[in-house]
Amino acid sequence: MKFKIIIDKNSPVPTYRQIIKQITTMIHENQLKPGDKLPTERELAAQLGIARGTVKKAYELMATEGIIETTQGRGTFISSRQDVIPTGRKERAIKMIDNLLEELQKLNFSYQEIKTFIDLAIIQREERLEDFNVAMIDCNPESLSIFERQLTFLRHVRVARFLLDDIVADPDSEKRLKPFDLILTTSTHYSELLGKLPSLKDRLIQVAVSPSQETIIEMASLSPVQRLGVVCESRNFLERVVARLKSLGLASGPVPCLFLKDEHRLPDFLSTIDVVFIPPGYQLQRRKENMAAVQEFTGRGGKVITFDYQIERGSLLYVEERISQLLNP
Repeated sequence: MKFKIIIDKNSPVPTYRQIIKQITTMIHENQLKPGDKLPTERELAAQLGIARGTVKKAYELMATEGIIETTQGRGTFISSRQDVIPTGRKERAIKMIDNLLEELQKLNFSYQEIKTFIDLAIIQREERLEDFNVAMIDCNPESLSIFERQLTFLRHVRVARFLLDDIVADPDSEKRLKPFDLILTTSTHYSELLGKLPSLKDRLIQVAVSPSQETIIEMASLSPVQRLGVVCESRNFLERVVARLKSLGLASGPVPCLFLKDEHRLPDFLSTIDVVFIPPGYQLQRRKENMAAVQEFTGRGGKVITFDYQIERGSLLYVEERISQLLNP
């Protein structure tokens, strides 16, 4: 395992954040893999010539984010959690297909016959999925858009989005959601919805969510001295971004926000910050009158980070399993 960290002591980025940035980059580039062992805090501190407490802070923050995990008596390892680690799903799929082809060839089926079998099986599954309805409930429209995009892998499943406040305020919410085969919500809202929808308990699934690997890497490169801001539609999304920034030690108080209804004020807003967080799919320069301000912002080194908050892959796999169980009782 290649493991080399270089600390720039003249950088405005704190040393512990440089450690996080370089480790997450090595994970992203597949130089570090799930299960790889990291140096102990003492070993890395000695290697870098820094205080052990600095390494400890970096490790603790990465553990909180699920990037690494520590096992008592064994050490610290790159986490096996699939939301932050490349999983090689494509490679595993190809291997499974190769094994299937070998088994079918042993039964003397031709490639054309195998292709026909597979095509028919896919068609039958797609036909069963055409009438499968999934409801997604969360507290802000930005997250609902993110989750809906993720669920597009279920091509023939109909996905409907509902805001949590609307469901909680609706006295007929159970009747409203009864036509749906599954109801997905985040762990944060599961208990509240369970109390609101007792008759739909068997259909309600809580999914784990976390920032995408790319978002974690982008945030790891930031310095506390940079002025941060958020452009979004809802206060709930703002609070989600701010909570993550605080957990990483990048914000200690309120973070300035420009809501989309005030988009005409974007030039003034950008002039006061160095980094702006936006929801996925949003373009700062979508209004022509703001294009010059955005170009000036990026031209002076301003950074635009898409805060991509996703359903973890483990939860997505569980959703697939539940759908399969319902379709094939």
